[in-house]
Amino acid sequence: MDTMYTAKLHGFPNLTRSNMDQAFTEESILSLLIVLGSSISLVALVFAFITYSLFSDLRNLSGTTLMNLLAALFMSQLLYVIGVGGVPDSELCISLAFSLQYVRLCAFCWMLIMTYHMYSQFRTGLHLVPITDHNITKHFLRYSLFGWGLPFVLLGASILIQYHDKAGKLLDTATLKGQNCWFLDRNAFLYGLIIPCCLIVVATLFYLARSAVLARYIISMQADRRIREKMSRKRTLQILLFAKIMFVLSAVLSLGAASKLYKNEMIWISYHVAQGIQGVLIALLVTCNCQVLKLYTKSIKSRAARHVPSYVGGRNVATSSVSKSTSLQLLTWEPAPDSV
Repeated sequence: MDTMYTAKLHGFPNLTRSNMDQAFTEESILSLLIVLGSSISLVALVFAFITYSLFSDLRNLSGTTLMNLLAALFMSQLLYVIGVGGVPDSELCISLAFSLQYVRLCAFCWMLIMTYHMYSQFRTGLHLVPITDHNITKHFLRYSLFGWGLPFVLLGASILIQYHDKAGKLLDTATLKGQNCWFLDRNAFLYGLIIPCCLIVVATLFYLARSAVLARYIISMQADRRIREKMSRKRTLQILLFAKIMFVLSAVLSLGAASKLYKNEMIWISYHVAQGIQGVLIALLVTCNCQVLKLYTKSIKSRAARHVPSYVGGRNVATSSVSKSTSLQLLTWEPAPDSV
């Protein structure tokens, strides 16, 4: 059954010869933009993931939680692209809808974990250099249980709601195919995704606000003016970064919810645009900040220094010391930066 959504995204509507060329052009352009934007987002997310895997200074607990968020966003973007061409098979359609609901929940859960971990670091670290955590494995297991386990429980509740609404006929996907199997039916969508995500967003904003207040208090306790200024820049950068990521995730979900509930063509197209560039925006936010860029710059300079010897007296010693170093900590400022 064709709807205005499939007609806009695919070449399936009933066309006469007189308007076939115009409709085909509009549909092709829209589909091309969706696939192109999503493909760029996938590449950007992979680049961001590699960046945080490459530098040892970023492979801490904060960086690991961020990599889990990037993994959830990558899977969400990939599943979204699968549905662009339409899903005629009922089993694949319901599987796609359930999988998308799960990874969307995972993304919001990992966002909450990141803000909670930031708040915990601010609360326990009264100095610019964070205290070394000797229970990283234990904390990461707890975070993983929440980040991947809670969405699984919520997905189980969504399956039960969908099963009840369909009177046991889960493979009845006629209502799902109208929106390319990207969303479950109304009740499962609302109670299994929208309401839990709203609660997670509220909790995330709570920890962001608490972190801002706590950071302001800790900064005011520092006696040295330079330390205060440096700490203020780092804490502000981290809080604003998480707030921007939260805004992007919330905006995309809000557009998706509006397009699902109100079935407005302009909202639907806006959702596709936002979903397509979501990965690019978040990848730019987490990789194109001053600290990560400085890691790249110093790493490139150190590689060049190993191949281009310096014969200037004072410079030769400095170049040699950097070239023989195997730690990225010597390529960055002291002390080592936060993960973001």
